[in-house]
Amino acid sequence: MNMNFASNILLLFVSIMPVQELSAAAPPRQELKQALQQFAGTWKIVSSEPAGATKEATQLVFHKDLTYAALDQHGKELWSGTFDLDPTAKPKRWDHRSHAALKEGGDVLGIYELDGDRLKVSCVVGAWKEKKWTGKPRPNVFQLPEADVVLNLQRKAASP
Repeated sequence: MNMNFASNILLLFVSIMPVQELSAAAPPRQELKQALQQFAGTWKIVSSEPAGATKEATQLVFHKDLTYAALDQHGKELWSGTFDLDPTAKPKRWDHRSHAALKEGGDVLGIYELDGDRLKVSCVVGAWKEKKWTGKPRPNVFQLPEADVVLNLQRKAASP
């Protein structure tokens, strides 16, 4: 088939396709979009179990582009990474990995509960080896020992 002909057919197809169909796959699912609106922002770490689990981090900042940063009391970034949300799961899922851990194959599987300006997370640390999770299973509750870490956070500021 002539490449010019194929390109013209593709252009014709795209020009007659409704705009909604073209953009339907581009934005995140509506549920994810809504969850990100609520999740994004700066959160003060009110408590952590076990004590010291967050090292010197006193706040977490979640961005709508699915990146995050852990900050110390002076606002200095200690580490950063990416995260995923699944607000449709029961309980809701929050998985994240720091850039350093990602290089080593590390990951964190977690759950979250968001109630206004209060956020609770529970997670386990592990790694993916040949598509199999090595670590405790994802927690279903917000308590040790099912989780490796449980955090209670309070919103400081919403993300723009």
